[in-house]
Formats: sequence, structure tokens, C-alpha cells
Amino acid sequence: MGRFVNFCAGATIDVLPARRVPAMLLSVPEYASTPNQLRASQKMLAAAGTREIILDSGGYQLWLAERDGICSTHDERRPVAFTDREANIAPRHVIEAAAALKPTIMMALDYPVRTLSGASEQEHEFLGKLGFNLTWARETARLRAELCPEVQLFIPVQCYSLVQFDYLRELLGNTPFEGLSMPIRNLSLPAIAAFLISFHQAGVRRVHILGSTGYGILAIAAYFARHFFDWVSLDATSWRKKAEFCHYLNPLDLSVESLQESVVVDDRIPMDCPCPRCRGKSYTYIKNLPYREKYDHLSAHNWWVIEQAASDLYANSSDVMELEAFMGPRCRKIGLCKEICRTLSLSQALASADRELLERCLLRR
Repeated sequence: MGRFVNFCAGATIDVLPARRVPAMLLSVPEYASTPNQLRASQKMLAAAGTREIILDSGGYQLWLAERDGICSTHDERRPVAFTDREANIAPRHVIEAAAALKPTIMMALDYPVRTLSGASEQEHEFLGKLGFNLTWARETARLRAELCPEVQLFIPVQCYSLVQFDYLRELLGNTPFEGLSMPIRNLSLPAIAAFLISFHQAGVRRVHILGSTGYGILAIAAYFARHFFDWVSLDATSWRKKAEFCHYLNPLDLSVESLQESVVVDDRIPMDCPCPRCRGKSYTYIKNLPYREKYDHLSAHNWWVIEQAASDLYANSSDVMELEAFMGPRCRKIGLCKEICRTLSLSQALASADRELLERCLLRR
């Protein structure tokens, strides 16, 4: 039975979701690319009592730069730069940040594949980014061994299919790493499970899921932490981003409720949230708070309920039947609950299946 950890992403010293935040994800471009950023990050980590850190390399910022038509360079002799005119980052920048921050885990620099639907377009995109991703993974591993060997290295998996994952794994060869990280943009729950099973079959014991803490993802990740891996972690900025739009996460299934000023709230609806910020309050009280106070309240509430959901799902996933019994009264989206349980039942049955069967049953290819 492995550990299951939810990392807080997107925090600042002025916007911490709790007095103590035990696990945080920081990205090199936003938290560690200048001496001032590093000092501010170290101050924030000390204030939050953070014990475990994931250092993300900055692949997401490269994806944004490509999306916005900004040319990127990878010159280690120049400083990290992400502006509306240029993007520059190299593996050495990531390693130097890791040497300064001493994270638990660091991600190798990666060039994310774009969201594409056609098989030929996906293949072209995968091959176009593969050279960067292989070179950077190897270079990050080499520099890690020299400058911060105590930091665990996770390799991002930038591909669309299990065939491409097998190809990537073969080409990585003997490159040393402790785990894999997985972006899940536009992947269904069964597709995520198929990749996780493939990671498990490849002998990987530690996995990080990038950028999502939706209820379905939490349930899948919690189950795989209990039954397949030594470590599964994930992260997201949803606690903060939802608060920015006055969105309240339902403590039962993390569904979104709007508490914007224009929303009419029925005073007869009882406040049943057990979080410390909501206790003794009403929905009307929260809705009518000044924006900054409401934002602080919802940030803290959203973080607390995500953490609680992760803990509860992990504790109640000794088998699929127990998880289904736990989720049934809580998850208002009956279809989501059924999809989670179907996916996990298939995952357990297909744990030793070959790639073709995994794709046929979970990817429907």
C-alpha cells in the first residue's frame, strides 16, 4: 500500500490555503528563476511549514509559449525568461533551482505535446517533441547526479498512446530516474488508468499526475496508490482558481457551486460543510463577503475539501466495492461514480494484460 499525496500548486506567501501546507509544487519559471524568486519561495515554504516539495521544470510554460506563438530557446548561458516576446529555459536552470531548493522530487525539463485528435497529427507531434524530451531527460539526469543526487527525478511522459510510451521507455534506456510524471489534459479516466497500468507493468513504482484534482482523478489515483504503486501524488491550482471566480467546491464530491454576487441563495439551505472556515457560517454569509474576504474564505475551503476528499477516497478504497459504497451517497453525478468503478474494476482485472488488450478495453482503439 503506497502513499497518496496532494501537492498544493499556485500558492504564494500572501495566498496560502492553510496555516500549514505540508506538500507544495513549485515551478522553476514562477518560483525559482531568479535570486529574488528563490528567496521569496524559501520564505513561503518556511511560513507554511512545508516538508515535501515537487519542483516542476517549466514544461507547462513552454506549452503556453508555443500556444501563444512565442519562440523558445534553450540556452543555459542566459537566464530563464518567459515573457510575451521570448521563452528560454534549459535543463541546467532546473538543476540549479533544485540544488537551491532541495525538493523531494524534481521533474526533468519537457516539451509538452499539444492537444490533438487525429492519429497522424498526434504521431507527428510526438515525434517532433521526442528529440527534445529524450535529450533533456538524459541531460537532467546527468546534471542531477553531479549537483543534487539526493533529489528524486521524475521523467514526464509526453505521448498520446501506449505504443508511444513503449517507444519512449525503450529510447530512455538506462537513464536513471525514480518515477514518472503524467499530464492528463483531455484524457478520459479509462485512458489514465491504461497508462498507469502500463507504468506499473514497466516496473515504475512512483507516479505524479500533473495538474488535476477532480473527483474522478482523485478516486482513480487513490485506488492506484493503495493497490499498484509505492507513491502516487497529484497537484492542481483549482483551489485558488475556483476561488477567483467565487466558486465553492461541494465537500461531498467537489462539484462546483457559484457564490457570485448575482447568485440568489436560499437561506433555508443548511451549511453542512465541516471545514474550519465554513463552520458556523451560512452560504448567504459567504456570498455577501467583500470579494477579497470571500476569495480568502473560498481558497481555504476549497483546499480543505480537496485534501479531505483525497484522504477519504484513499481510506475507503481497499477494493472497488468499498469505494463504490463510499462514493454512492456522496457523488451526485451517478454517471461519474459508475465510470470510476467500471474503470477500476477493469484495471484490477487487466493488471497483467498486454498492451493490445489494455487499448481495446480501456482506450477503445
